[in-house]
Amino acid sequence: MPNFKLRLVGIGVAAAVLLASLFFLTYSLERYETSYLLSVYTLAFLAYLLCILLANSIKLTYWLVGVAILGRLLLLPTEPNLSDDIYRFVWDGRLIQQEVNPFAYLPSELMNGKADSLGIRVDPELYTSLNSPDYYTIYPPVNQAVFTLAVKLFPNSLMGSTIVIRSIMLLAELGTIWLLFQLAVLYGVARKQVLWYALNPLAILEMTSNLHFEALMIFFLLASVYLYQKQRWIGAAVLFALAVCTKLLPLMLLPLYFRRFGWQKMLAFYTVVGVSTLVFFLPLISQELIDGLQGSVGLYFQKFEFNASIYYVVREIGYYVKGYNIIQTAGRWLAIIAFLLIISYSILERKPRILDAFGWVWLIYLLLALIIHPWYVLPLLAFTVLTPYRYAVVWTYCIFFTYAGYTIDGFQENLWLVTLEYLLMLGWLGYELYQRRHTHRTVITDRLEFGKLLNR
Repeated sequence: MPNFKLRLVGIGVAAAVLLASLFFLTYSLERYETSYLLSVYTLAFLAYLLCILLANSIKLTYWLVGVAILGRLLLLPTEPNLSDDIYRFVWDGRLIQQEVNPFAYLPSELMNGKADSLGIRVDPELYTSLNSPDYYTIYPPVNQAVFTLAVKLFPNSLMGSTIVIRSIMLLAELGTIWLLFQLAVLYGVARKQVLWYALNPLAILEMTSNLHFEALMIFFLLASVYLYQKQRWIGAAVLFALAVCTKLLPLMLLPLYFRRFGWQKMLAFYTVVGVSTLVFFLPLISQELIDGLQGSVGLYFQKFEFNASIYYVVREIGYYVKGYNIIQTAGRWLAIIAFLLIISYSILERKPRILDAFGWVWLIYLLLALIIHPWYVLPLLAFTVLTPYRYAVVWTYCIFFTYAGYTIDGFQENLWLVTLEYLLMLGWLGYELYQRRHTHRTVITDRLEFGKLLNR
C-alpha cells in the first residue's frame, strides 16, 4: 500500500506538470518563441514518460486516461497557436455556405475582383491570415463537411467555428483511445500501452489544439481495423473509405489486403471502398475538384520540401552533380520507389497483425516523403503503440524541434536539427530491431535446447 501511494503521488505530480506544460504551450507561447517552446515541450515529454513508467496497474492506467482527456478539454476554448490552417478551414466553409465549390477559385483570385463579379462574400481580414492564398484547397469531403458544419453553427465567429471543429477532433481522439483499448484486448497486449498515444504531448497539441485532421483519419482507420478483426469487412471498407475522404494517404495501405483476403473478397473489399469514396466525394465532384487535386498533388511532389530525410540526401547529391535543386525529378522518383517498396512489402510480408503492417508502410512513406510536418508521425504512433517498438515515441519528441525554424519574421529550416532528429529516431529503431532479432534468436535457441533435453 505505501508503494502504491508513493506511485500515486508521483503520477499526480507528473500529470500536473504535463497538464500545466500543455496549458502554457497553448495559451502563453507563440511558435517563434523557440527557447521557451522547446523547453516547455521537453518538460511535458519528461512528465509523459514518468506517468507511463509509474503506471503499473490497470487502475492507474485508467486514471491516466482521465488525465489525457482532461488535457484535451483544457485546450478546447483557444485559437491554434502553432498552426494557421484554421483560417483556410473557415474560408472553405464560408464558400460552401454560399453554395460555392471551394476547389473552383483561388482565394487570391476571389480577392482580386472575382468575388464581386460573382456575388460571393469574402472576409478581407480572414484572407490576410491565410497561409496559402495562391493555392487551391487540398481538403477532401469529410474535412469540408466539418468546415461547413462549423460555419453553419457560427457563421460570423472564428472562435465559435474553431470550437466546433475542435469538439469533433476531441470526439475522434476519444474514439481512438477507446478503439486502442479494444484492439489491445483483441491482440492480447497490455492495455497500459495505449497511454503511449493517449498521453503523448504531440498528439494532444497537434490534434486537439492545432486541429489537424489526422485525428479523424486515425479514428476511421482504427475503427476499420477493429471491424476487420471482427470479420465485418463491409463496415471496415466503408470506414476505410471515410479515412481516404479525410486524407488521401490511406490509399497506400490498400495493398496490405492482397494476402489477407481471397481474390473474390479482396475485389469486393476494394469495390466497397471505391464506391463509398465516390459517394462521399459526390457533393464536390467537378472539373475544378479534379484540377485542384491534381495541382495540389503535383506541388506536393515537385515544389514543397520540409523536414525530409532521404530526399534531403538526394537533393544534396543533386546539387553536387547537377548544380541545382532536382526536386521535380527526385520527388517523382521517390514517390515511385515508395510505391514499389509498399507493393513489395505487401507481397513479401509474413502477414503480421494488420495494424502492425500499417505502421511499416507508413514508415516507408515518411522516410521517402519530401514534407514531414510534426503531425505526420502521429498515425505512425497510433499504429505502433500496441507493438514492442517505441521509435515513433522518440520521433514525437525529436520532430517537435522543427518548430525551432520559426522566427517572428518567417521560417528558416535548421538542417542540423533535422539531421539530429533522424539520427536519434533511426538509431532507436535500429536498436529495437537488433534487440528484437537477438531476443527472437535466444527464444529459438532455448526451444531447441529444451527439445534436445526431451529427446535424451
